Amino acid sequence: MQWKCEENQGTRVILLRHGQSTFNVLGLYQGSSDESVLTELGRKEARITGDFLKGLTFDGLYISSLQRAQETAKEILKEITVNPNTIFITDKLRENHLPNWEGLAFQYVRETFPEAYQLWKQRPHEFWVQIDSKTKFYPALDLYEQVQEFWQAILPYHVGKTVLVIAHGGTNRALISTALGISPKYYHCLQQSNCGISILNFPDGTLASGELKAMNLNSHLREEEVSFRRIF
Repeated sequence: MQWKCEENQGTRVILLRHGQSTFNVLGLYQGSSDESVLTELGRKEARITGDFLKGLTFDGLYISSLQRAQETAKEILKEITVNPNTIFITDKLRENHLPNWEGLAFQYVRETFPEAYQLWKQRPHEFWVQIDSKTKFYPALDLYEQVQEFWQAILPYHVGKTVLVIAHGGTNRALISTALGISPKYYHCLQQSNCGISILNFPDGTLASGELKAMNLNSHLREEEVSFRRIF
């Protein structure tokens, strides 16, 4: 791919969603539950993605603390070389927390909690969960705050470098949105497939300079690969 040979200007962050998981196959809400693990196909997707990323030099690798992301990283690291001292596992990349729905089927949630489901899908920034008699928790807003903290922590240390992030669909949507100034109310508008690749550039190394170079590229997982050279 031509983009692999291009001189990197500014900071480049490659976002990757984990490979297919057991909850993906079963159609269950995952959230921040750690019960979901990679399927055999998910491990294969990760290895293929690692092979696709060969030739890139990564200054840092940041991985969600949930095991489906760590399993994805393990497979990818069979194909690429990253300095072990630059590999970090962090809670700041965990998926959004949906405590009342995690482990439940999508269809069951739609039918059993229709009003809450519609609120989550149509106005995610207003969706809330009652934690106790006094506390409301806003999953989308909390996730956006979480990834803002992630950006603030890592960007100053990787100016002009390339970083790989392995996380989750919701987390990556929030990372893209916060880098581009997109409101949480559009949380569901960005697609992130298993082992889909999105690329953000930060020309001056700050979050405010964020640019989306590519989103949800997954041609490397197909038998007949489509060229995305111009996109990169």
